[in-house]
Amino acid sequence: MKIGLILTPDNRSKAYIQKILHQNISLDEIIFMNDKRDNIKFSEQVILQSKKNGFDISEKVESTLLNHNLKFKEFPFVNINNKDLINYIKEKNLDYIIFSGGGILKKEILSCQTKFIHFHPGIASDYKGSTCFYYSILDKNNCGVSAIIMDEGLDTGDIVYQRIFSKPEHFFVDEVHDPYIRSETLVDVLKKNILEKNEFKKQKPSEGNTYYIIHPVLKHIALLCCQKK
Repeated sequence: MKIGLILTPDNRSKAYIQKILHQNISLDEIIFMNDKRDNIKFSEQVILQSKKNGFDISEKVESTLLNHNLKFKEFPFVNINNKDLINYIKEKNLDYIIFSGGGILKKEILSCQTKFIHFHPGIASDYKGSTCFYYSILDKNNCGVSAIIMDEGLDTGDIVYQRIFSKPEHFFVDEVHDPYIRSETLVDVLKKNILEKNEFKKQKPSEGNTYYIIHPVLKHIALLCCQKK
């Protein structure tokens, strides 16, 4: 089985590649969509929290790749539907690609023989759509991740694996906790050979709930729930 990984210059990709390296997991292909936009400066608190969660948010994806002498194919854009990228993916004939971001997959790339896996921050089908971890914190006082085979719907593909996490005890949910829980679930999928078992759960598109970007007031309430008692 051949498995690849698509990275972008974001926090999620930082957690993905660093956790994969920490676990000595081998991949057949690494693709880096790099538009050189990783210029964010993080506070010492955010950096410390990311390190507690097993990755260094201050280390750029490109630096991680180069420092570990990893072979990767670089594209000077962040656009998952770019024709050059699609042609390259077709040439590689991978079974699965772990998708860390770069846009909504359109019909042409989904028609590739390769299946794309998205680590969605919500337990589908109950939580589909955007910012689901905030809604889950408000509803259930926890959050979860679903590894999903991507299709044309919104988090409606086959479920590969799911994991529930405790809510964070800090306010850095977007910067740290989101990439942390996704990367931990990614490691589970790869270490436990879940893809080889091919025991995926089909979803019915009509089932469950679809959420949209959370209102700032509700987000604030969810963050208050993350305070240490």
